[in-house]
Amino acid sequence: MAHPAERLQDSVPPRFAGQKVLIVDDDRRGAFALGSALSARGLTVVQAASGTDGLAAVEHDPTIKAVLLDIAMPGLDGYATAARIRELDHAAATPIIAVTFEASPGDQAKALAAGMDAHVAKPVDVTHLLRVLAELLN
Repeated sequence: MAHPAERLQDSVPPRFAGQKVLIVDDDRRGAFALGSALSARGLTVVQAASGTDGLAAVEHDPTIKAVLLDIAMPGLDGYATAARIRELDHAAATPIIAVTFEASPGDQAKALAAGMDAHVAKPVDVTHLLRVLAELLN
């Protein structure tokens, strides 16, 4: 019988193998849990604990294929971080997904108006997030 991790690895969609995503979230425990779930599905995950650090990661790593961005962060919040990422030539089209507890329809509309490509509410349904990533990374 296969080990559970082997069964999970067998179910990894090929489109995610080796794709790098950046999680920008000041909640380290939540970011670690989400990163672990995504890593188990074949994604390479890098993390930043602030909008400033996230922006620097995108500036210096053109292999980042998507950004999962918390909205409510001290300093440079998610909206400002997304706007700054959109100003970078090499990252202007990088998919940005708001991953936040701010989950009302108005919050979703505000995230999309701020230049983000999608909105996923916390607590994160990983299967839903993977579907969103699959659509955006095609």
